[in-house]
Amino acid sequence: MKRQDKITIYKKFQEEFNLDEAEVINAENLHLDLLAKNPFKYESFYLIAAVCFYAVSQVNPKKITLEDIEKISHIKKEEIEKCYKLILETE
Repeated sequence: MKRQDKITIYKKFQEEFNLDEAEVINAENLHLDLLAKNPFKYESFYLIAAVCFYAVSQVNPKKITLEDIEKISHIKKEEIEKCYKLILETE
């Protein structure tokens, strides 16, 4: 995947959900951490990005719902939730 595509998905989430730069950086850092872990190496980049934004939003007052992310990413909320649970198990 091209670097520009990676930047675009993060910018899309940031603009759509009106997120601070710090929240985007936290999601990107989590993404890099997950890619370093074996269970996540072969998952879709977009799925992991969606999960990272969902995870980061759970500690913020303005939470992003699975439905919100599904609308933006076109990834089924069940897939996002499944991957999110895997993150929680590996932490």
